[in-house]
Amino acid sequence: MKNILYILISFFFISCTSEVSIFSACDSPQRLPCCDGGEFSVLTFNRLESTSLNSSLRLIQDLNPDIVGLQESYGVGLDIATTLGYCYYGDEDSSVAFLSKYEIDYVNENHIRLHLSEDEVINFFNVHFTAFPYQPYQIRDGELTTVWQIEHESEETRRDEFQALLTDLHSLIKDEEIILVGDFNEPSHLDWTLDAANQGLNFGFEVNWPISSNLELIGMADAYREKYANPIQYPGFTWTPFQSNNEVHDRIDFIYFSGKIELQEVFLVGPDHFSDIVLDYYQSDHRAILARFRF
Repeated sequence: MKNILYILISFFFISCTSEVSIFSACDSPQRLPCCDGGEFSVLTFNRLESTSLNSSLRLIQDLNPDIVGLQESYGVGLDIATTLGYCYYGDEDSSVAFLSKYEIDYVNENHIRLHLSEDEVINFFNVHFTAFPYQPYQIRDGELTTVWQIEHESEETRRDEFQALLTDLHSLIKDEEIILVGDFNEPSHLDWTLDAANQGLNFGFEVNWPISSNLELIGMADAYREKYANPIQYPGFTWTPFQSNNEVHDRIDFIYFSGKIELQEVFLVGPDHFSDIVLDYYQSDHRAILARFRF
């Protein structure tokens, strides 16, 4: 009997500590002004697992976003949320984490619902898709030599996780507001265009990348391309501020949105002159994206 009681007590303790380790409710969630709507900001940030807590903390403190989709969090997100007073959902073993000044309802590990006001709710998704094989590297290295190979290999690499996301989006896209952020580890068809190919960019390929093209088909808008439609004039590279021989630079981090949400501004955040917001303490190998919306 003692053994059984010990097991039950241990299970209860582990369950409680596990819950505490993955969820933290902020003391006083914000609300948008009643009936008028209001502005809110969204940051997507792949922090790079080796980035210092101090650098990540300082970045979020300085940018002061209302909502953060963090990738390569692995528990660091909870430290940031606790320090800065954000509501939080994440898991120390997971790359993705959510930080929000608004009340969070958990749906699944990639999906939360945010209560911006009594009447306004946003479905917020955060993803970090499979990185390897990375098709632009395969093109660079001569492993993929036709458009069909590129599109097929990309679809094979991320099919299961993207199909799971699409299933969730399809039930919401017609009637509810959605913001989707993350590191997709795949470029956009809005960047690998015929005009870009004709100018010798993107290895001379026009590619209908499957994730971005399917998101467009269901009605999701790419925030950066909504603001800066010309990919030649505004490449918007998020991968990577790090410089090395034979590197392939591209846009693989995104903020998408749909519904009655209006985009106001969007910025690249990084350590260099290719960024709109330059932070000299920036350490990540991805540039972040900050967008401001109005509901």
